[in-house]
Amino acid sequence: MKNKQEVASIFKALGGIAKAKDLLAEGIAYYQLNQLMKEGQVIKIKRGLYQWDDLSVSEMAEAARMVPKGVYCLLSAAVHYELTTFVSSEYHLAVPKKYKVTLPKYPPIKLYYWMDNRYDLGVQEVNVEGQTVNMYDIEKTVCDIIRYQKKVGLDTMKEVLHTYLAKKNRNLDQLGKYADILGMKEEVFNLINLLV
Repeated sequence: MKNKQEVASIFKALGGIAKAKDLLAEGIAYYQLNQLMKEGQVIKIKRGLYQWDDLSVSEMAEAARMVPKGVYCLLSAAVHYELTTFVSSEYHLAVPKKYKVTLPKYPPIKLYYWMDNRYDLGVQEVNVEGQTVNMYDIEKTVCDIIRYQKKVGLDTMKEVLHTYLAKKNRNLDQLGKYADILGMKEEVFNLINLLV
């Protein structure tokens, strides 16, 4: 049986949040996990997912762990890239079209079910408060915001596009490539021409 310090080290190595199967693989038995929960050292986030109480984990990283195939998109990604000042009350995550997941009551998560060509395009790993999460890159985020402008709001879409166009590191070639793959190249560049 592992002592508390060893268990804390395992949780720390796993980013503060761990799946039951990973803990079992590390030699932590269910009875020990239950004992640590009774003592308040471990918090059960949802079935099969646990957090060590003393380790601070960003809420964004926590939401990503609750949706294993989730990729941060739309407003969550736009805020990360500092494209908008609007902060949503929910975390926006894209998942494959037929993916099944049980969401917790907290943190609030909004899922978008996307077909493979939209879901797979532009995924990258980013660091959020010391944790690695999957998020669409900035050009894919701009395309998604334009596609979902009715959901995010016209003012937010304009703010995102203006801010993106003002960035020195913008990549209009990549934006055009994504827009073409997603069948929205004309719409994207018409909007850019209107705003420039």
